[in-house]
Amino acid sequence: MLVKQLVKQGLLFRNAAAITRAAYHDGGLKPSTMNDLPIPSGDWQEQYSRQNSKYNAVLILGVLTLVGTISIAKTSGLIELNYAPPKSLD
Repeated sequence: MLVKQLVKQGLLFRNAAAITRAAYHDGGLKPSTMNDLPIPSGDWQEQYSRQNSKYNAVLILGVLTLVGTISIAKTSGLIELNYAPPKSLD
């Protein structure tokens, strides 16, 4: 009943049109040029060294975590690496 009255008065269609127009963008964007790119500043070697030292720390931490995990799993008997034949068949 409410929908019929809204359709009869035209409110439903007018609001739908207004909502649709509100989401329209006219595309007034200008194309990007080389002047819009950031200009490098500072010494690249210092920034590279700092970033590389962080990456090396993450790499060392990852390798240590992997070695620690494998050694804990090996000593607990959870895995067998099969690098030698077993001492017994049981």
